[in-house]
Amino acid sequence: MILYRHTINLEEPISAAMQKMNEPQHLRIIFVLNEKKQVIGSITDGDIRRGLLKGLNTNTSCENFAFKDFKFINADDINIESLQNYKESGIFVLPVLNSSKVLIKIINFNSQISYLPLSAVIMAGGFGNRLRPLTINTPKPMLKVGDLPILEINIRRLVQFGIHDIVICVNYLKDQIINYFGNGSKWNCEITYIEENEPLGTIGAISLHDNFKYNDILLFNADLLSTINLEDMYVKYQSTSSDLIIAGIPHKITLPYAVLEQSMNRIVHISEKPTYTYFSNAGFYIFSKKLTRIIPKNTFFNATDFVEELIKKDHVVTSFEIFGYWNDIGSIEDYEKSNNDILSLNLFQ
Repeated sequence: MILYRHTINLEEPISAAMQKMNEPQHLRIIFVLNEKKQVIGSITDGDIRRGLLKGLNTNTSCENFAFKDFKFINADDINIESLQNYKESGIFVLPVLNSSKVLIKIINFNSQISYLPLSAVIMAGGFGNRLRPLTINTPKPMLKVGDLPILEINIRRLVQFGIHDIVICVNYLKDQIINYFGNGSKWNCEITYIEENEPLGTIGAISLHDNFKYNDILLFNADLLSTINLEDMYVKYQSTSSDLIIAGIPHKITLPYAVLEQSMNRIVHISEKPTYTYFSNAGFYIFSKKLTRIIPKNTFFNATDFVEELIKKDHVVTSFEIFGYWNDIGSIEDYEKSNNDILSLNLFQ
């Protein structure tokens, strides 16, 4: 989203604001800036009508039409509960201001789900050996699921949740990924890259990056296709005061025989063909940036190793259940399944 399209100087006539607001795909709200580029108010169609009814005309400055008691989000103190309340009360466009009241983002709940203060790390450096021959000349994250590469699907999903600081870890055929996504501006995000010279596991490459913009990090693999609600996961991460939260996917196993439950060499119960539910690691993690110091520098290190280290050090590690769709595209069969499933998934708002 190009911010200047939705801002105007307070001294400009309201006719200039009306012209901007009449442009295709405009949000129909414009934010009024003073000489310091600070937002001092907002203008909607309703504000313009009310001003004209009061006797103002199209040559009157925007300052006279501006609604000064506008709602905004403080970028340094993002409150997810407040965001949810705004949505429920019908406020769908919100400016995000820094501590100097300068506009840095615009949240549009008509096209996005949330605004999560997270830096995302996408692991996209794998060789995709189990997907050969598809990955001989194409890196696995660039294989298309439906009409889009799986990595692009995941980046679009991140942007829908208001995640704009994205780091992609690349290795195998990395130039294809870097050339395709560039700096991320096409997707309204900022993309940087960690370039592995050799495989460093599912989290080791993070040790090569020290410029995360937010205090918390979302980590996942590029080949995951899921309808996971990242806002709900982040809310649980915060509400449980977790140091790390792992998404889990339920798997039910039904035994074909009756199970004898015993105590002190005596049978106390017989369960006829019981069903047990286990939660498998779904590959999505949220954790505090400060914990990255545990990750050894430039060393092969998996996310599961990271979790084990945190547990040993008595950090709070919790889980989040995925209720929706999830598929790890690790094989030809998984890839074919994703291409069939994508037709019925509602991944984008």
